[in-house]
Amino acid sequence: MILMNLKLKNILAFSDFEINFSYPMKLRKSTIDNEFLSSITSFRYKKVNIFIGANATGKTSLMKCIWHCLIFLKNKERTLIDSISNKLFDDSYIELDLVEDTANQTPKLLRVKIKIDNKDNNILVAIGKIDLENGDSYESCAKDLDSQEYTFENYVNCLTKNSLNIGWYTALPATEEGFDIVRFCETRNNAEKQEYLKILNDVLKTLDPAIIRVIPSLDSEDAYVIEHENTGKIIIQSGYKIANINFLSSGTKYGINIANIIFFIKNHNNGIYIVDEQFSYVNSDVEVALINTMVSLLGPNEQLFITTHNSNVLEIKYPFHAFNFMKKEKVENKTIIKSYCASLIENRNNVSAKSILDNDMLATAPDLNKIFELGE
Repeated sequence: MILMNLKLKNILAFSDFEINFSYPMKLRKSTIDNEFLSSITSFRYKKVNIFIGANATGKTSLMKCIWHCLIFLKNKERTLIDSISNKLFDDSYIELDLVEDTANQTPKLLRVKIKIDNKDNNILVAIGKIDLENGDSYESCAKDLDSQEYTFENYVNCLTKNSLNIGWYTALPATEEGFDIVRFCETRNNAEKQEYLKILNDVLKTLDPAIIRVIPSLDSEDAYVIEHENTGKIIIQSGYKIANINFLSSGTKYGINIANIIFFIKNHNNGIYIVDEQFSYVNSDVEVALINTMVSLLGPNEQLFITTHNSNVLEIKYPFHAFNFMKKEKVENKTIIKSYCASLIENRNNVSAKSILDNDMLATAPDLNKIFELGE
């Protein structure tokens, strides 16, 4: 499953928001491989989506919205939609364009419309779909979906009739509910166990050179032992509160999540990977190396979403369409969230996307006047 377009109305802080994940112009040369459907090369999508912006510009909220929508569509759990609907308004609305491209099946473009009646506590869903053929592009097929008639019905009935093949992995900050505990990956066999162990060792020892090695615990299947030069053995079990792990730096603790992400991408366990604020405590150069590794491991028909505050990531030689700048701006005396793709204003190969940020070409820099006034 690939996300091609997303519309949000009265969802969390998004009053009227839309973001697109296609790119119409074919690139002669790209550092990201296979940014198109494996079965239809003319159908292009943004495989890597990196979001950068000041605080409170909606980065985590956007990742949470995508994640909640995916769970809702697969498991029909309405509480996840209720939790992101803005109850200050009578109605909320979500629209997703998704691609299904699985083996031995005709690839399809789907449009899922979700109406949330906050006043009557009701959720309705309508789904349109078209088969994709050789030579199709997202832009042409989206027009076909625009012309379809949509019949809304109870979300359970609609999603039961239209079972969607969705897989994802999500990592959010420890400040988010449910993400404040350690989760080690479950492995299916010894080969996977050894591979996961190597990734854990490589990531954690990079983040903390004083770590001697990471080994499985002999006392519990879901625990690992970190042997450390300074503190001896540190035993960590799945389910431990991250804040309660002593002796390890914050960046090293987050390294467990990062190792999990790399393991899942390497084994192509999911189609969509959502990585939010996992590098806040990680050295800038290490973050760039980790992101490059994740991108290099992405397989066909997979998609990666990453948020960061590290402007050095913008110097990675990815296509400009991989970078998105989040900001809040005033429109008719109302503050709204917008996302601007770097390719809107720059596409030259001899400059980096960081120049857009350094020159504040999208006016995404935070207003610091009130902070400076404190010192006057």
